[in-house]
Amino acid sequence: MTFNDPESARSAVSTFLRAEVLAARLEAMARVEPEVGNLWRSELALAEAVASAGLEGIRISEGDLLPRVAQNGRQDADPTGAELALSLIRVLKAPGNPLLRPVETVRRFEWTAGTGMGPGLDPDEEPEGHRLTDAEIEGIFARLAAGDMPILTAARAAAAYAALSQRANPIVERLIFMAVDSSLRGRAARGTGSEDTLRGLSGRVNAHWVSAPALALSHRRFLPWSPGSETGLMDLGTGLARVSEAEIGRFALSRDWLRRGREAAQGRGGRSRMADAVHAFGTAPVLSSALLAETIGVSIRTALTILDEMTDLGLLKEITGRRTARIWAVPSLGARLAARPPRRPGMRARAVMPPAEMHETARSRSREQKEASAQAMAHAFADLETALDQANALLIGLRGEPSS
Repeated sequence: MTFNDPESARSAVSTFLRAEVLAARLEAMARVEPEVGNLWRSELALAEAVASAGLEGIRISEGDLLPRVAQNGRQDADPTGAELALSLIRVLKAPGNPLLRPVETVRRFEWTAGTGMGPGLDPDEEPEGHRLTDAEIEGIFARLAAGDMPILTAARAAAAYAALSQRANPIVERLIFMAVDSSLRGRAARGTGSEDTLRGLSGRVNAHWVSAPALALSHRRFLPWSPGSETGLMDLGTGLARVSEAEIGRFALSRDWLRRGREAAQGRGGRSRMADAVHAFGTAPVLSSALLAETIGVSIRTALTILDEMTDLGLLKEITGRRTARIWAVPSLGARLAARPPRRPGMRARAVMPPAEMHETARSRSREQKEASAQAMAHAFADLETALDQANALLIGLRGEPSS
């Protein structure tokens, strides 16, 4: 990968500056309106987790996750894929800070994605060279610091892990991307103690990320995840810009939901708990009657009354389609999660092998080859960063010139 060619450098600068500007806009919106940001990120985490599994050939949809949570007996989707997506959602909601605790964070990602020291895996059976040492993991994040360009720095960290692990698990690479993006945009690390309410579908998001790499590569058509190649990096930057444009609109929908909820709670009697319920769903956008009752301190009967009112007002959607053990969600998430009729025979979701072009096959290489690959990737990112710095300096100079 090289950006020494002037034309490719100009194209890269334009692509990544646009992606960063749009991402910064989303970041600012989420900071100003944290409740709206929580709602928006809850939906984006769900979509990103499913898309990340899809890039590895695991065909599931958001609607396939609810049966695993509600335990309603319908198991049309591949259970392994659904469990993977649910695990990814929980990690995305609280990725931790790899800049402060790199080894702990990456090992957790490897566990979640089914590599490393995951359940049932014998370390002696791991492919030679695929598992990074603690020192290698620390080296990936050693020079990253607040003030770095989030998207490009996140891609560089993901590409470094990819080179050293020999593409052993692209899902881990994407988790690293989002964790770095979160850490560079966040004011402080919040830890990794995610709320496991309803298997991760509910609960607060303890993260600051705004860029979703798997969605960026499956927004209109599936493209290979390859952050260490020039083509892959450009596809990522272009896709992130497109997704950010769409997510600005989705953010507005979350804002509108919160506005309508607050308006509906106004003017009610002093004993009404509607405002508390709106706040509860703003924090945890998927809840059962028992969880809502516990959260706002009312009886389950009162919680059910509030849920029925909010549903009639269009503020909530009941997503299980049954009369008992029901679950409600804000409409944007409810539309993704709602129970659907069972698939016809032959239409079951299943795990498939991804196309050969979707990601590189891991190969056994020597330590020297791994290091050479990582160094080549680092030089390429340095070239791109130099081009971006030159473009930024030029823009600053132009702004400083007196007008004629």
